[in-house]
Amino acid sequence: DECCKCVPVTEDCVKSCDEACLNRLSYTECVGDENLKSGSKNPYWNCNCGPNCGNRGMSKRQFAKCRPMREHGKGWGLIAVNGVKRGDLVQEYAGEIIDDKEKEERLKAWSRDHPNDPNFYVMHLEPGWYIDAREVANMARFINHSCD
Repeated sequence: DECCKCVPVTEDCVKSCDEACLNRLSYTECVGDENLKSGSKNPYWNCNCGPNCGNRGMSKRQFAKCRPMREHGKGWGLIAVNGVKRGDLVQEYAGEIIDDKEKEERLKAWSRDHPNDPNFYVMHLEPGWYIDAREVANMARFINHSCD
């Protein structure tokens, strides 16, 4: 079985799955519960500590408090209100999942229809697949921003 080797540190397991967690080191969130019976809603699990471990920030929506901000001459960016530490979860990047062909069509249409606006919100997901955050998105689309 592929799961982290962490063990519960406390009864509620909050301090488990810390920086040494195999899942966390491979940028994978812990999911599931090994105690679920076969055939349950989601029988997949990759963590020995259960649903209260310390590596479930995405599923618990534990994001940094952020706000969009327009930077003169640079466009939109995202500001962390209370700051973030290295390794903190900032936001989940949300949008439509599109393939290469659709991405190219959308970028051409955007360039044609908005010749003075070079901003686009497409993030590479994996080979051949992208997340387009132009129409369907959240604040995380402003992270995909560069200040040269």
